[in-house]
Amino acid sequence: MKSKRIKQIITASLTGVLTMSMGVNVFAFYNTAESIKGIHSSHVNMVDDMVALGCKQVIFQFNSSFVKNEQQMKAFDALIDAYNAADLTVTMGVMNDYQEGDEICPVSSPVSNLYQFNTLTEVGKERTRQVAEALAYRYKDTVSNWVIGNEINNQREWNYLGVSDLDTYTKAYADGFRIFYDAIKTYNPDARVFIPFDYNWTQSGGDMYFSSRDMLALLNTYLSDTDYGIAWHPYPQDLSNPDFMNTSPLATDDPESKIVNLKNLHVLTDYMQQTEMLSPFGSVRHLILSEQGFSSVMGEDAQALALMQGWDKVKENPYVEAFLLSRLVDAPSEVAQGYAFGLWNSDGVSETPTSRKQTWYYYQALN
Repeated sequence: MKSKRIKQIITASLTGVLTMSMGVNVFAFYNTAESIKGIHSSHVNMVDDMVALGCKQVIFQFNSSFVKNEQQMKAFDALIDAYNAADLTVTMGVMNDYQEGDEICPVSSPVSNLYQFNTLTEVGKERTRQVAEALAYRYKDTVSNWVIGNEINNQREWNYLGVSDLDTYTKAYADGFRIFYDAIKTYNPDARVFIPFDYNWTQSGGDMYFSSRDMLALLNTYLSDTDYGIAWHPYPQDLSNPDFMNTSPLATDDPESKIVNLKNLHVLTDYMQQTEMLSPFGSVRHLILSEQGFSSVMGEDAQALALMQGWDKVKENPYVEAFLLSRLVDAPSEVAQGYAFGLWNSDGVSETPTSRKQTWYYYQALN
């Protein structure tokens, strides 16, 4: 933490002239984590539990509508401050929920879970810019990583735009990403900004979801000049079955694999090592595993074994910068679908923790 603070002070001094001339408070901040071990949680009262687990990183979901509620924003301020006080590297997933009458949404009535930021209209672009600027400025010295959207290749459920053409859809996301990227980098040039994908690599589902590889290749033509990173979601093929090694037949070791999860993660990183996919600095782009989990519905032994196997596979890959496990506490809505990903059981009504699963102790032991 000391070296991080020293860098902030030096950067503030070196950029003083620029700051005065541009009227922009430039503040370089990045909390380099001591470990890739992380967790998905918004439980401000469980920070000590995360630290006891040995986590050095944390991710949480933020919906764009929250910006309109200052009381809610103050709650996020407190959450992020608590994470930083515990020396957790903070990743914020910025998502676009439905907001009636707001052109930041591409639809006039709710039709999906989450939406792409609307860059199809000038008003939509301006609203996206307002949210990006507000967040980038507010968290310029507390948030290290930003993930823009959620599983953006899944156009039906998690990034709805109402456009089925891959070119139009991808260009719209690229425009929105650049708005966030520019705002974030303006206030904190050291921050990292990521594009999130689900595990569908070459597999596509008509107007439901695109191939991540196809979309990534196209996005790179629009964003190759930026230092974008990849946020991958390498779940087991069947999210209810944690045994990804034996029940993920679509995850193969060849470049044409249908999906990429922890079983064959190298397929993704092999692809990203191609010259045309490198960052503007000539390096392989930043990669975080921002969401993956193992359900305990088939027993806690099966969950714990899958977690250990997944950890071993990730440790084999030198390009992974974060392993952000979903999640700390079971979400009842997910458990109802067979996805009991938590390291804690919940009360079945909310994400109020009741008891630790044995997998908690296995994760604690991993390093």
